[in-house]
Amino acid sequence: MRSAVLAVALAITGLVVACGGKAHPEAGTTGDNDADDGPFVNKADFEPTAFTVEVSGKGRPVIFIPGLGCPGDMWSETVEHLGERYESHVLTLAGFAGNKPIKPPLAAQVRKQLIRYIRSRKLEGAIVVGHSMGGFIAYWLGETAPADLLGGIVVVDAGPGLDADAEEARLLRNAWAQAGDDELPVQVRTIYSSMTAKPKKMEPFLGEIAKSDRQAIGDAIYEMVKTDVTDEVEKIKVPALIVLADGGLQDRYKKVVEPIPHHEVVVMRGTKHFVFLDDQDGFNTVLDKFLRRTSGGHGDDSDDDDK
Repeated sequence: MRSAVLAVALAITGLVVACGGKAHPEAGTTGDNDADDGPFVNKADFEPTAFTVEVSGKGRPVIFIPGLGCPGDMWSETVEHLGERYESHVLTLAGFAGNKPIKPPLAAQVRKQLIRYIRSRKLEGAIVVGHSMGGFIAYWLGETAPADLLGGIVVVDAGPGLDADAEEARLLRNAWAQAGDDELPVQVRTIYSSMTAKPKKMEPFLGEIAKSDRQAIGDAIYEMVKTDVTDEVEKIKVPALIVLADGGLQDRYKKVVEPIPHHEVVVMRGTKHFVFLDDQDGFNTVLDKFLRRTSGGHGDDSDDDDK
């Protein structure tokens, strides 16, 4: 019975993580700029605890944030495509894919520490690319980061809130946290393989995802349910590219991001939640276009045709 309940809860997790919608805000979690306060924000020796980073290439910085439980090397084909044209900073979040967990809330800590990381490495004008949970963080960062910090955000199949209530949040957190050693790899394979049109491309990453700390995954889901930044998206003043999977959530996502002043929505035909795995060439082309258009800084760089 426990395994059946777990399977249902994890199946719900797959749907919730992929969906954006109006959730239930956690008091005091949105709209603060405390990560940019204090005399030590720009210290060159700042080392984040909420994520690890792999850096490659040269040129304009592009920061990649993967989704729930995922290793940073899921972005490897896109990073290879960018090559030496850009300086890629690929994150793996604490508690995910074998990284040591930290005390929650994880997304809030990533947001704060990423601001410090950008400042300390002098990466102002960076483009932040986030998928799923990483996309949620990209929205939040775009809303709260200092005006001169970012050059734009790219959100891949994510919304600024999750469509679940507090009871569902507790169920999902407990389902992950209580998964047994024999259950977790099976559930990871079932859920993550179902969210791509090309399961063979997901295969190399399943083992790494299964190394994630169960409590960290559960707490991250709980945090995203309890934290909603939907009502703040109009504060995102940098160009925003929203890359969507070819599914039934397209209209919802488009409506949610309408208040963003300078945004473009692109639907990648034939893809599921892991858009960049399902159509790597198409995603790289869309990203290249956005990077070229935003090379001059901030402003209205959106194309109306795809909205």
